[in-house]
Amino acid sequence: MSAGGPLFEKSRSIEDLQQMRLLVLLEEMVRDKGIMRAARDLNVDHRTLGAALETGRLSRRVRGALEKALLEGGGSPAREQRERNDQLEGRVEEVEGQVEKLGTEMNEGLAAVQGEVRELKEAQEQGPQSLEREEDGDEGNRESGGGAGPTAPDNAGRRSSPRLRREFPELVTLDPAEDDEEVFGDAWPLVQEWRELKDTHPARGKGLEWLRVEERLLAVELALLEDHGLTLPPETYPLKGLDRSAQVNWRRKALEDTQKARKRRELLRRAGRLLTLNLW
Repeated sequence: MSAGGPLFEKSRSIEDLQQMRLLVLLEEMVRDKGIMRAARDLNVDHRTLGAALETGRLSRRVRGALEKALLEGGGSPAREQRERNDQLEGRVEEVEGQVEKLGTEMNEGLAAVQGEVRELKEAQEQGPQSLEREEDGDEGNRESGGGAGPTAPDNAGRRSSPRLRREFPELVTLDPAEDDEEVFGDAWPLVQEWRELKDTHPARGKGLEWLRVEERLLAVELALLEDHGLTLPPETYPLKGLDRSAQVNWRRKALEDTQKARKRRELLRRAGRLLTLNLW
């Protein structure tokens, strides 16, 4: 008997521990679901569950049902895991909502850009006709002058003096010259920026930073072509009419594509950061 005493006590302790776990599980189920639903889930009478809670004693049927529920994932650890899963699911839904919002904003921005591009294209289609009318007017003025005096040069004022030293002051070159500032006038800062970009920016690349520089380069070239009437390399003669329109149009298309790619890359970067922050 003395040899069996400690073993009996140990077995009794294990049984008490199991009893305690089952009672805790029962209390959690009743607290979370209510006694009626807990009774249905365990397939026992609700009055039997009520008696077990009051007395702390489990009948054989209630004990068996609770042990089965415990094996199937009931109890505090499983409940905590379910709560963590629910929280994670909520965070994922929140991130998805933020990504959708960013996508909507990007689409609205693209729609605005496309509207501006359409307006510019319409204006550009009228450009060659206006240019031809100006050339016809200049020709008429020269004929009416009868050669009595020198013909006034184009773009008088800003380029009147440099025109005497350059055959085509409208041509932009990659190599600098001493009279660049006089020749290009208001366009000189853009010409400087364009030369620096052409010198440092690779023709092909990838990544967000490359897209940003490419976007700026195309914007500068469009400004030089449209706002200042200049011609860019590799051309060796000033562009006019349809030739100028073609140079402007392909750069506008390239700028639009680059802006889309840049915004898409920025959106993906933001989404990645949001997902990382919310998951942690």
